[in-house]
Amino acid sequence: MIASLRGKIFSKGDTHIVLEVSGVGYEVFCSPQVVTTLGDVGTEGCLHIHTHYKTDGAALFGFSSPQEKSLFLSLIKVDSVGPKSALNILSAAPCDEIVSLIEEGDVGSLSKLPKISKKTAEHLVVKLKGKLSDLLVSAESLKGISQPRKLKLEAATALSHLGFKPQDVERTLNDLDEDIWQGDLHSVIRVALNGLSGNA
Repeated sequence: MIASLRGKIFSKGDTHIVLEVSGVGYEVFCSPQVVTTLGDVGTEGCLHIHTHYKTDGAALFGFSSPQEKSLFLSLIKVDSVGPKSALNILSAAPCDEIVSLIEEGDVGSLSKLPKISKKTAEHLVVKLKGKLSDLLVSAESLKGISQPRKLKLEAATALSHLGFKPQDVERTLNDLDEDIWQGDLHSVIRVALNGLSGNA
């Protein structure tokens, strides 16, 4: 079973990439954020892989971290959530935010995220609440970057609620100057909105 792939990025789409490894091109489905954060075509890329088997063959799904892969595997165990739906959920917000909302049983906030209906949010909480504690520990450890990371999560959620594409939000927030993260949430959102409007 393929656990990871490292190779040259042969091509990229909105929700998939082709990694060329030892002369073989592997099509890997990913969330838009993963596609965006990988390098340009022709550079090297590395992904954690899950091979999903179905009646008409197999498909590869790629993730930027073990935490993201583990969350994906938990999501596809939920009734009515297939691999493509799970990728949509992963694209709605950072992994640690999704895990926290599920563990807190916050159906309201979950259903406000892009591409997650209230019915799906309810299913996720019923099936997964209390079962993602290991991932939550990982998420909490990531918050060692503390205030800047907390601001980024809150800003990403707010901007997504305003209708901006998650991949555009992620790219814009990553491009902000370091000193901006020393301010408050409103300052971060105001500067990010300027960038997003300029890219519109």
